[in-house]
Amino acid sequence: MELNRILKIECWDRVRLLLNLFTNQANSVEAKLQVKLAKLQADRSIMRELANLQNRGERLGWGAGGRHALENNMKIVEREIIALQRKKRRRDVSESERRKRRTKTGVKTIGLIGYTNAGKSSLFHAMAGKPVLIENQLFSTLETTIGRMQKSPRILMVDTIGFVDNLPTVLLDSFNSTIKESIISDLILLIIDGNDEKNEFIRKLETTLRELEAQKDNFNFDKLQTVITKCDLVTEQKLNELCEVIKKYDLSVPIRTSSVEKIGVIKLRNTILSRLFGKPISIDIFPPTENNHESQSAIIANLYDLGHVIKETKIDTLDTIRITLWVDDALLNRYLSKINNQLIISENTTEVSV
Repeated sequence: MELNRILKIECWDRVRLLLNLFTNQANSVEAKLQVKLAKLQADRSIMRELANLQNRGERLGWGAGGRHALENNMKIVEREIIALQRKKRRRDVSESERRKRRTKTGVKTIGLIGYTNAGKSSLFHAMAGKPVLIENQLFSTLETTIGRMQKSPRILMVDTIGFVDNLPTVLLDSFNSTIKESIISDLILLIIDGNDEKNEFIRKLETTLRELEAQKDNFNFDKLQTVITKCDLVTEQKLNELCEVIKKYDLSVPIRTSSVEKIGVIKLRNTILSRLFGKPISIDIFPPTENNHESQSAIIANLYDLGHVIKETKIDTLDTIRITLWVDDALLNRYLSKINNQLIISENTTEVSV
């Protein structure tokens, strides 16, 4: 406030600068609600500061009428904040119910987290195929975006706002539910920009890990899978150096990717499937008999719907067909209970490179 008065120009602090960036990027109803709430909370902080200056007897350029107007404005802002918080809580409850329904139906979720502009949205598009705003600038993603990585088994990817150093509390509180959507996922991809200089790479990694530590009540570090992005822009030597940096933080061996050149995308997909479902299993399907009338083709079609099929082979002269796939155990057991001894799970010897 003093700088504005002395310099006679509008001066922005860190909060105002970030709010301006957020406002320019807020497109969805969810993002606009969160930005508006953050703005009002920032305004409330400034008004409280002005009120404190008044109480100390400092002259601010107004008399009793000005003080009365300030008090009225504070009440208006407070009412608006309460109304928006209620609206936000209703949306959060609705999102929570949707998550519960997805879990009950066997849907797995993958959360993308990382420093802002690390390449999360580009990777999201490469993996899920869903068009999202991809720009080389801070906070191009504010709201939660969910896309389907895998039809069967059903896997959804969640892209959210990126982290930044020392994000002010008023902003963190407003976007907490957006961040939470990613960190409560079944698996979290920690996205790190491989095109950064080493010191910058370390700084951003440590910032992200600090933010995750602050969310430890909702977060399990065992769920983390590190991913280095933009690998097409850097040398093999530098990538090896960055991998050594990551190793010092006791994180998983990173998957090296490029969303533009599609480098490492298949490897990342297989890693995700392995971490979610373990090793792929093999199922032997027998021809129909008097007691088992369902055709092999119908069973195979159902297995394709249930899981991600890697291989389909005929294994003997009795027309037995072996399907090797990744599949959710609960969904598979539910299906097996409907099939009368027409298929069995055989010992799996298939190795899938990840």
